[in-house]
Amino acid sequence: MRGKTVLVTGSTDGIGRQTAVELAALGADVLVHGRSALRGAAALAAVRAASAGGSAALCLADLSTRAGVRNLAARVRGGHARLDVLVNNAGVYSRTRRVTGDGLELTFAVNVLTPFVLSWELLPLLDAAAPSRIVNLSSASHWTGEMHWDDLQFADDYDGIAAYDQSKLAVNLLTFELARRLAGSGVTVVCLDPGDVDTEMLRTGWPDLTGVDVAAGAATSVFLASSPELARVSGVYYEEGRKTKPLEASLDRAAQARLWRILEAPTVPE
Repeated sequence: MRGKTVLVTGSTDGIGRQTAVELAALGADVLVHGRSALRGAAALAAVRAASAGGSAALCLADLSTRAGVRNLAARVRGGHARLDVLVNNAGVYSRTRRVTGDGLELTFAVNVLTPFVLSWELLPLLDAAAPSRIVNLSSASHWTGEMHWDDLQFADDYDGIAAYDQSKLAVNLLTFELARRLAGSGVTVVCLDPGDVDTEMLRTGWPDLTGVDVAAGAATSVFLASSPELARVSGVYYEEGRKTKPLEASLDRAAQARLWRILEAPTVPE
């Protein structure tokens, strides 16, 4: 990873922070992202301590709005001519329905719209670095996900788990559609389940589950971001560290295209 630049969103805590630390240990130049300056400083120090000769920098941004995502992308484009790996790690789970500054339900905004907008905004840098990679954090929760096309924002009857499950199914749909659109460009797109990881999110949403430590949780992200053997692998889902066929609904090309059209619209419908 020496000489390669990597952006890991949501990397001031949990799986994202561990991913950033391990990629730095492989020699990458790592861009750490978060919302909190305090957490960001601590994460940046950890990444620099682990670094094997690469650089590290902190980018603060709120990814709950299109403007926040575009501001992050603009900062990255302003400081870098290329981006070798984008790890769309940032994600949320919310017990109660929360609305962003764009008027969208928070889980959908951060888990689905953000990786769509950020990947597209940073595509010129990824093209410049090709072969390059986009790694999207999905979840085994997609297995129980269902696209609520008539109420994507859960405005009528909010259920935190259902909203999260839908968002991770949507990540799969987005990954496979983007991979198909970028076929032959040298930019690959993959998604993964990190497993049940002992993070604040797991303890909040699934308190009965016992999670593995963050090193185990970050292993697949690091592998997909760095392994030379995966330089041309695209449009796949990894679970338990290996390529796995996801829920059949993830592979529905009409659904993939439908979600894409929704996300690229100036205003995402409720």
